[in-house]
Amino acid sequence: MRFVISNFILFLVTGVLSGISVADESRIQQELTDSIGIIPPLQQALGKEAFDKAMASGEHSYTGNAKCRLCHRDFFLGRKEDVHDHAYEKLLAAGAEYIENPRCLNCHTTGYGVNSGFQNITKTSRLVNVQCEGCHGPGNEHIRRQIVNMPVTGLAGFGSVVEEKAENAPKVILGGFLAGVDNPQILKKMCMSCHTQRWNRSFNDLDKAYNSYKKAKPEMTH
Repeated sequence: MRFVISNFILFLVTGVLSGISVADESRIQQELTDSIGIIPPLQQALGKEAFDKAMASGEHSYTGNAKCRLCHRDFFLGRKEDVHDHAYEKLLAAGAEYIENPRCLNCHTTGYGVNSGFQNITKTSRLVNVQCEGCHGPGNEHIRRQIVNMPVTGLAGFGSVVEEKAENAPKVILGGFLAGVDNPQILKKMCMSCHTQRWNRSFNDLDKAYNSYKKAKPEMTH
C-alpha cells in the first residue's frame, strides 16, 4: 500500500512539473513568434518622447551594480538571492538559441536596447542579469550626486571605487534615476514592461511584489 501511495505521489509531482514545462515552452514560442516590435523596458515606462529626450541629453549611462554595493550593501547582497539576479542564467539553461535573441535579452539583462546598456556577454558582462539599473534605469547621475555629497577625504581615488568612502558617506541620497523610488508610477511601469500577462510571475498581485522589493531581501526569491 505504501509503495502504491509513493508511486501515486511521484506520478502527481511528475505531472505537475511536466505541465509547468509545457506551459513555459508554450509561452516561449508565443514570445519568439510575436510580431510586436521590441521596446526596451525603460522606453515603455517613460514613453517614447521622454525616453528620446533623456537619451539625447547624453546625461544617462549604465554603470553596473558593482558600484551600487558600496552604499547599498544590504540590498546588493539581498538581491543575490533573488530571481532577477539570475535572469540570464535562465537563458543559458534554455539553450544557445536564446542567449543572443533580442526578445529574450530585453528582459533578462540590464539596459538591452539602450545606449550604454547590455550588448552581449563579451562586451558588457557587467550588465548581465536584471540588476538594480534594470529596474531604476541608468545610475550614473545617482552616483554623481552621491559623490558630490561625500566627504572630500578619499574622493581622489573614487575611480577605483574603494569601500572606505562609502562608510563615511551619507546613506540616503535620492534622485538621479529615470525610474527612481521617488517616482513609483514609472517604477511600476518598469516592472510591468516585462511582467506581462504572458510572463505573469507578479502580474496578478503587482502591488504585493512591488512592496516586497522595498526590502533588502524580497520575498520573490528562487
